Amino acid sequence: MTKAKPVLVSTRKTASGHDIGIITLNALAAMNAVDLAMVEMIDQQLQQWQRDSRVVAVVMRGAGDKAFCAGGDIRKIYDSMQPGEDQYQYADDFFRGEYAKNYRVHLFNKPLIAWGNGFVMGGGLGLFIGANHRVGTESLKLAWPEVRIGLFPDVAASWYLSRLPYPVGHWMALSGSHMNAPDCRTLGLTQYALQHTDYDQMLQRLKKASWGTNKAENHRTVRTLLHDMEPAAEAVMPASELASAQDDLQQLFASRELADIALQFARYAGDQPWLQQGIANFHKGCPATAALIIEQLQRGAFLSLKEVVQWELDLAWQAVRHPDFAEGIRAMVIDKDYAPQWQHSSVDQVPAEWVDALMAAPWKPADHPLKDL
Repeated sequence: MTKAKPVLVSTRKTASGHDIGIITLNALAAMNAVDLAMVEMIDQQLQQWQRDSRVVAVVMRGAGDKAFCAGGDIRKIYDSMQPGEDQYQYADDFFRGEYAKNYRVHLFNKPLIAWGNGFVMGGGLGLFIGANHRVGTESLKLAWPEVRIGLFPDVAASWYLSRLPYPVGHWMALSGSHMNAPDCRTLGLTQYALQHTDYDQMLQRLKKASWGTNKAENHRTVRTLLHDMEPAAEAVMPASELASAQDDLQQLFASRELADIALQFARYAGDQPWLQQGIANFHKGCPATAALIIEQLQRGAFLSLKEVVQWELDLAWQAVRHPDFAEGIRAMVIDKDYAPQWQHSSVDQVPAEWVDALMAAPWKPADHPLKDL
């Protein structure tokens, strides 16, 4: 039996004789989680279509109905962190390749429509967030859940989360909470909210649209087309989680000090299930990651997107070599006992020196692997 290709590529001819490119992440068994080979295939295809004047727009989606992409293939990363001749090699290659290629997604200047259905997390969120036209469907569950595995919110999360209205970015990072389509649209994490069943209709409209060589006009065509489809989807959208939780969130994050936030989380007696779940995630999550997040969002607010991508590679290099990340993957993915033994029992026990070590650059600026982004 021929093994299915992990990334499917096709085009659709438009009425004006141009092409619409379609990229489908096709790893259904892994909820379309991406490995290094998949990231490289997507990058090569986007570069090819960037140069091809016949291609006027691109659609990127996940196969099936459950996920655009639920993250990176962290099993392979875990294997590479085990002692051996090539220890860390795949993990280092993965993060270096993922960050560089995801950054190039941001630079793709033709309309790139990312179809955010189901889970959009981790490495998949890195691809999704770089698209210049992001659609969320009624089943969207967008999250940076890395606190649960002892990593950190990456793939440019330092840039995006630090620029959300306080305290939403901090809540997302510390809790790994899923954000639905209405809330993502309100926050600007997506620009459109459509039904998943609208996908074929969208393709038909793209094929019939008027396209030319002016990229700005083509972007306007996509914006108009997608916005015109939104009213029909309003009835199937879930209610905002964020709107009903705003007052409680403001109280939980009245202080920006992690110790105070953790204390407020422990004292929370409200009846918001979304907040209760997020607080439970925090308590199960990695204390060192939580401590790093506070520094991460403070620094990320003053860095450019390019600088964020470069800096996050420093953090990833260190995370791979610190024990919490491997332990988190073991507990959540490998053994599935869901009982990670973190290096610190609470956020109060994480020394500043540990966080400093997680942020320390392992190379001089001139030697940085992403210095030429």
